[in-house]
Amino acid sequence: MTERISWSGDRVYEALKKSVGYSEDEYVVLVARKISDNPFLLLVSIILSQNTNDKNSIKALKRFVKMVGTSCAEVMKAPRNVIEEAIRPAGLYKQKADTIIRLAHVICKVGEGFLMKAPIEEVRRLLRSVKGIGNKTIDVFLSVARKAPVFAVDTHAMRIAKRWGLVGDRASYEEVSKALLRFFGEDKAEEAHRLLISLGRRYCTARKPRCRECPLRKACPYARRLLQSQSRKE
Repeated sequence: MTERISWSGDRVYEALKKSVGYSEDEYVVLVARKISDNPFLLLVSIILSQNTNDKNSIKALKRFVKMVGTSCAEVMKAPRNVIEEAIRPAGLYKQKADTIIRLAHVICKVGEGFLMKAPIEEVRRLLRSVKGIGNKTIDVFLSVARKAPVFAVDTHAMRIAKRWGLVGDRASYEEVSKALLRFFGEDKAEEAHRLLISLGRRYCTARKPRCRECPLRKACPYARRLLQSQSRKE
């Protein structure tokens, strides 16, 4: 049986808050929320964050707001080349422009209020119908905008959940999402998602993880194995 992290979700959450806290200005979704309460813009920010870092996606978001606007109606009116130029800093700008334009068409039909008022599963089904929007984008949106009981899983969360022994190495997105939600609980899920990103960036990196310095090294089975292996070689 896979060895599991020895601390509870509550204890891990508190340890992460003390050691790898974050600034709201570091996350594009939180920047979007400060700029506008329009849920469409929040979705745009999450699309921009795909396959790039927050620094680039924040830059692209601010350019998008200045050059295009914050609503689906403004996207529908904007020339495609303007949208592409606005979001160029986020990378994959042609692909992301396609997704944003498709999303604008869908949301303008139902109204932006649908995103905040419709039942969660109806919102999920609608967003899934948009090519370019997957589970992570939907879960980030539902978690941040609707405070839904979901846990968004990015590459950091996926890697960490496996290293903690919460899931097996071949676990799917859905399995990891459910495991992390159970571990941290619904009330802490949204912030725990960002704390895991901070942990993954600073310590639990894909290559050469900094286990010796990690605040969770005493509880993490991966860190214990790695440090024991290193000690035998020294």
